[in-house]
Amino acid sequence: MTIDQLLQNEINKLYGFENGKKTGKVLIPAFLGDFRKVLEKGSAGEIITEEYMTEDKRMHLFLKGMRRFGARGYEFVITSCVCNENELLKTELTL
Repeated sequence: MTIDQLLQNEINKLYGFENGKKTGKVLIPAFLGDFRKVLEKGSAGEIITEEYMTEDKRMHLFLKGMRRFGARGYEFVITSCVCNENELLKTELTL
């Protein structure tokens, strides 16, 4: 499962399926795009944590990850994703 799918599932739980689909199309690219920019600015191997919250405060998200050097250059890895105090990741996922 990708990070997009994990977040979409949580959004669907919070907002309902129909509203969740619409909301996810806006929130997921915004959150992940911003987090990627933060990781790009960080040092390789540095663990970075960012906090996000929706305007209505129904979704409180913590993303933790790092930029590391892989076979094809730098890769961005999410090591933890906590949404409303629930850990969504069992393993690392690339961004």
